[in-house]
Amino acid sequence: MSKLTNQELIDELKRRFQENDNALFDLKVMTKKLVKINKKLEDSEAIKSNFLSNIRNEINNPLTAILGLSQQLLSAPEIDFDTMKNAIAIIHEESFHLDFQLKNIFEAAEIESGETSIGASVVDVLTLLTNIISSFRHYAESKNITVEMIYDWLGQDNPEIFFKTDPEKLSVIVSNLLSNAIEFNNEGGKVELKLWTDGNSLKIDVKDNGIGMETADLEIIFDRFRQLETGSTKTHRGHGLGLSITKAVVDLLGGQITVSSVKGIGSQFSIAVPEASGADTEGFSSEGNEFIFDDEEEKF
Repeated sequence: MSKLTNQELIDELKRRFQENDNALFDLKVMTKKLVKINKKLEDSEAIKSNFLSNIRNEINNPLTAILGLSQQLLSAPEIDFDTMKNAIAIIHEESFHLDFQLKNIFEAAEIESGETSIGASVVDVLTLLTNIISSFRHYAESKNITVEMIYDWLGQDNPEIFFKTDPEKLSVIVSNLLSNAIEFNNEGGKVELKLWTDGNSLKIDVKDNGIGMETADLEIIFDRFRQLETGSTKTHRGHGLGLSITKAVVDLLGGQITVSSVKGIGSQFSIAVPEASGADTEGFSSEGNEFIFDDEEEKF
């Protein structure tokens, strides 16, 4: 074996030192990545833990109110009409809120499991949206909020607006946007729901003059389990699913959703949903969960 010259020995040592430096650099990079991943996992666990806590409250609180008030009504020997009417109104409000939240939870579970599907039919959009607004009437009235629907369908004053899409999915989208607009609006505020078509797309804007959001917050509002308010001091209902579900459903329909907002002035959510393609269906839906099948004998 030949002996290395001094220069060769120096070059070999330099090479090995360089390899060690490269290995240390790679190790540092990997360590940083692991730290980031670990931080994301910790944040994810904290978010999910907070989400579960919110879910518990969103279910327990309405149930407690419903059970308590119904028990009072049942046990009271005599009760005046106004007291009974107020109690029933609260029971209705809490029941509606509980039903709405449970529907979102079930919808999120279906999306997460990949079991959700699209069932297109010819939808009476104007009737569907009118019914959704009507279902939120008590919620809006409790905050003295006015909900106005604006539509322009070929210049008709009383149009019949038909569009081929999934009525249940469209109902999920509009219900969540309307609920959000009412929840984050100010007492005595206004919500505008604008409806129109552009080519083969159905477009809906939901605009409020409520508390609005910071520009930075617009990047996270569609994240699942995320809320701008957290902890025991939060002043608004919800569990961080509504907007994430809305975006997921809009994506399923092949549409787009955008948002613009100014802190202290209000927010506007805009959706554009393309008309469903594929095999035609004879199904007709006047509401989100009602299907009537046309034939020669049936008239509408």
